[in-house]
Amino acid sequence: MAKSSVQYVCSECGWNGPKWYGRCPECGQWGTVEEFHEARPAAGSHTTAPGRTSRTRSAAVPDTARAAAKPITEIGTETVERLGTGFSEFDRVLGGGVVPGSVTLIAGEPGIGKSTLLLQTAGNIARAVAEGQTINAAGRGQSSHRSSGLASTRAHTVLYISGEESQAQVRLRATRINAVEPNLLLAATTDLATVLGLIEQNKPALAIVDSAQTIVSQEVDGISGGSTQVREVASALIDTAKTLDIPVFLVGHVTKDGSIAGPRTLEHLVDVVCQFEGDSETALRMLRAAKNRFGPTDEVGCFDMSGEGIEEVTDPAGLFLSGDGPESAKT
Repeated sequence: MAKSSVQYVCSECGWNGPKWYGRCPECGQWGTVEEFHEARPAAGSHTTAPGRTSRTRSAAVPDTARAAAKPITEIGTETVERLGTGFSEFDRVLGGGVVPGSVTLIAGEPGIGKSTLLLQTAGNIARAVAEGQTINAAGRGQSSHRSSGLASTRAHTVLYISGEESQAQVRLRATRINAVEPNLLLAATTDLATVLGLIEQNKPALAIVDSAQTIVSQEVDGISGGSTQVREVASALIDTAKTLDIPVFLVGHVTKDGSIAGPRTLEHLVDVVCQFEGDSETALRMLRAAKNRFGPTDEVGCFDMSGEGIEEVTDPAGLFLSGDGPESAKT
């Protein structure tokens, strides 16, 4: 039987500790520290939620098949072919496109346009792979018979999983931004086992999970968005992405002080962390890479947000020099 350990977690920033505070010692918010019970398996016990294979790492049962050591001279150095997003600005920030098997966290304030950016990206990729093409970093299609990219090796689908909206609500936004494609699969769930099952079943060219703070694992206790839950969700998605070599975009929220909600380990676990920023008074948006294992972190992508979706701004310097930048972007 699992032993329960009482812990306290801040619903605002994800801080956790063994003692309750009226004011969170991490973010300073009042009334956000709540009690939860973290289940700890007793010695020798291995419990697994129905319909899900246990992903608990155990020293007693090593995963030798995946962790086999190889001489470094036998490991290939061929160039990894990246998947383009359909936005040259987005690709540039990522270091040239999406790396297969990578997990990218897109963080930003509520309503800034994270979901719109990723849904439009999903539509771009779905449109390309349906035509048997990959999108290179410049946004141009390449026939799959000339390319060894994701479009030619994966099922021609893109999977968008929402834990915040229904399928109908996502469809409405997709219609507005011209992202409706027959091979763009939509699902609405907050259950981690279901999310993993959908990815494993469909094996899409790209999976998008919106968001990390709404998905819940039945294998651990804790509130959605809490430290324990976010860590478990991220770890399971990373494991699936690496195992199936499927890139995953994970949406994350930020707190009032601009930091990413949830445990700090979330930023360390993922491969890429991007901040989507903007001014509520204008439609100008900027995408910055705060962490990138596959590229630089000094690139900034500029976008313009409108009722019809997001457009990239390829000449931001000219936009500001003309004096029309922020004013022309107002909605």
